[in-house]
Amino acid sequence: MADFEVHLDPPLPAPEAWRRILDLRAHTAVIPLTTVTGDAMTAGELVDGSRFTARTGLGPMGFDDVMVVEAIVPPTSTSAGHARIRKEGNVVRGVIDLRVTPTAVGSAVVWAQRIGVRAVPAILDPVVSRVACAAYASTLRRLLSRG
Repeated sequence: MADFEVHLDPPLPAPEAWRRILDLRAHTAVIPLTTVTGDAMTAGELVDGSRFTARTGLGPMGFDDVMVVEAIVPPTSTSAGHARIRKEGNVVRGVIDLRVTPTAVGSAVVWAQRIGVRAVPAILDPVVSRVACAAYASTLRRLLSRG
């Protein structure tokens, strides 16, 4: 399994940064070739046990990234929020720990992830980590910039 962390300091209040990051409909808009579906699609709807799937592919070729919210506590203007999301698909596995903390000038976002990709040997974990970190950082920046 590869580990990585993305740290961002958006000039947004913590509840707004949280809302933008966990708007799963926006993930469909900003992640190429990916559609997210689930019974809960917004930060306000996600609860412990919520399940959603990110389908990445072109036509019939692709894979499902199945995720389950293990724990979720939204931030307030004065307290940090955190979410733990488990990836349990056949291709991508692992866990995401998201933390959004209010700061004097906005918020601090930490996205920590352990990721495993089926059929990718452990010796390539450093490569997986670098590629995933860059991709997630870009996606998070796009999500945070959406109104």
